[in-house]
Amino acid sequence: MSITAFNLFLGVMSLIALIVFIALYFVKAGYGIFRTASWGVAISNKLAWILMEAPVFLVMCWMWMHSERRFDPVILTFFIFFQIHYFQRAFVFPLLLTGKSKMPLAIMSMGILFNLLNGYMQGEWIFYLSPEGMYHSGWFTSAWFIAGSLLFFAGMLMNWHSDYIIRHLRKPGDTRHYLPQKGMYRYVTSANYLGEIIEWA
Repeated sequence: MSITAFNLFLGVMSLIALIVFIALYFVKAGYGIFRTASWGVAISNKLAWILMEAPVFLVMCWMWMHSERRFDPVILTFFIFFQIHYFQRAFVFPLLLTGKSKMPLAIMSMGILFNLLNGYMQGEWIFYLSPEGMYHSGWFTSAWFIAGSLLFFAGMLMNWHSDYIIRHLRKPGDTRHYLPQKGMYRYVTSANYLGEIIEWA
């Protein structure tokens, strides 16, 4: 892909993000307590999460393996950071889920599409389109890299801890919904999402 086509791709992704952002003011996302029959067929939450999140992990693996830059130290580090997050999200987080919740196939399909595009977007830039030598070894000692790494892992820990709190809200057999009150939930409504926002900031 040329850099011009890639920039157009980024523009389209940004436009879609804006449309979804506005739409969610009028349509409730069809999962969790907001899932209704109108969203159609639903499958096991665990299976849906794996099928939804695994594509971005696999796409990044494929793009990394076919890149001539795959062993450049900084690029390899970016790849590892990215994959730590998505390995946990695709293959660990779903297996830790409790309860018998379901996810509509429509929601899962939209998640798969986004993750395929997201994986391609990240991989195309890091492994192929970024200027040669842009990510040199000096990055490791730069304020940008150090601050960014600290933010990334702080956000990751917040996300993991917040997920842990949610998983332990109910006792076995309990199907009621509870509002979490511990950890960062004492300060924000969706601490798990805040953690992810900080990760990718």
